[in-house]
Amino acid sequence: MTTFLSVAGCQHLDAGAKRIYHLTNKATVIEYPRLPVRSRFQFYDLRGNKVHTNGERVVMKQAVERHKKLW
Repeated sequence: MTTFLSVAGCQHLDAGAKRIYHLTNKATVIEYPRLPVRSRFQFYDLRGNKVHTNGERVVMKQAVERHKKLW
Protein backbone atom coordinates (compact mmCIF):
# COMPACT_ATOMS: atom_id res chain seq x y z
CA MET A 1 0.00 0.00 0.00
CA THR A 2 1.03 3.59 -0.44
CA THR A 3 2.78 5.55 2.32
CA PHE A 4 1.52 8.85 3.76
CA LEU A 5 1.04 11.37 0.95
CA SER A 6 0.79 15.13 0.95
CA VAL A 7 0.50 17.80 -1.71
CA ALA A 8 3.83 19.24 -2.85
CA GLY A 9 2.35 21.84 -5.22
CA CYS A 10 -0.88 23.07 -6.74
CA GLN A 11 -1.67 24.88 -9.98
CA HIS A 12 -4.94 26.68 -10.73
CA LEU A 13 -5.64 26.85 -14.47
CA ASP A 14 -8.46 28.29 -16.60
CA ALA A 15 -9.68 30.71 -13.91
CA GLY A 16 -10.06 27.91 -11.35
CA ALA A 17 -11.85 25.49 -13.68
CA LYS A 18 -8.94 23.03 -13.45
CA ARG A 19 -6.67 22.34 -10.47
CA ILE A 20 -3.56 20.21 -10.72
CA TYR A 21 -2.16 18.81 -7.47
CA HIS A 22 1.38 17.36 -7.41
CA LEU A 23 1.89 14.84 -4.61
CA THR A 24 5.07 13.94 -2.71
CA ASN A 25 5.40 10.59 -4.53
CA LYS A 26 5.42 12.43 -7.91
CA ALA A 27 1.83 11.39 -8.66
CA THR A 28 -0.70 13.91 -9.99
CA VAL A 29 -4.36 14.55 -9.22
CA ILE A 30 -6.40 16.73 -11.58
CA GLU A 31 -9.61 18.23 -10.21
CA TYR A 32 -12.40 19.83 -12.22
CA PRO A 33 -14.50 21.60 -9.52
CA ARG A 34 -17.46 22.30 -11.81
CA LEU A 35 -18.06 18.64 -12.64
CA PRO A 36 -20.22 16.30 -10.53
CA VAL A 37 -18.51 14.69 -7.54
CA ARG A 38 -18.32 11.27 -9.20
CA SER A 39 -16.21 12.48 -12.16
CA ARG A 40 -14.44 15.45 -10.54
CA PHE A 41 -11.02 13.83 -9.95
CA GLN A 42 -8.55 12.15 -12.30
CA PHE A 43 -5.59 10.27 -10.79
CA TYR A 44 -2.22 9.66 -12.48
CA ASP A 45 0.98 7.96 -11.30
CA LEU A 46 4.48 9.33 -11.80
CA ARG A 47 4.66 7.94 -15.36
CA GLY A 48 1.40 9.56 -16.40
CA ASN A 49 -0.68 6.37 -16.37
CA LYS A 50 -4.18 6.47 -14.87
CA VAL A 51 -4.50 4.95 -11.42
CA HIS A 52 -7.27 2.34 -11.33
CA THR A 53 -6.66 0.83 -7.87
CA ASN A 54 -9.35 2.12 -5.55
CA GLY A 55 -7.11 2.02 -2.46
CA GLU A 56 -4.51 4.26 -4.08
CA ARG A 57 -7.18 6.66 -5.32
CA VAL A 58 -8.60 7.01 -1.80
CA VAL A 59 -5.16 7.84 -0.35
CA MET A 60 -4.52 10.40 -3.11
CA LYS A 61 -7.91 12.03 -2.62
CA GLN A 62 -7.38 12.23 1.15
CA ALA A 63 -4.09 14.08 0.56
CA VAL A 64 -5.89 16.60 -1.66
CA GLU A 65 -8.67 17.08 0.90
CA ARG A 66 -6.12 17.69 3.68
CA HIS A 67 -4.41 20.28 1.48
CA LYS A 68 -7.71 22.05 0.77
CA LYS A 69 -8.43 22.35 4.51
CA LEU A 70 -5.04 24.00 5.09
CA TRP A 71 -5.39 26.49 2.24
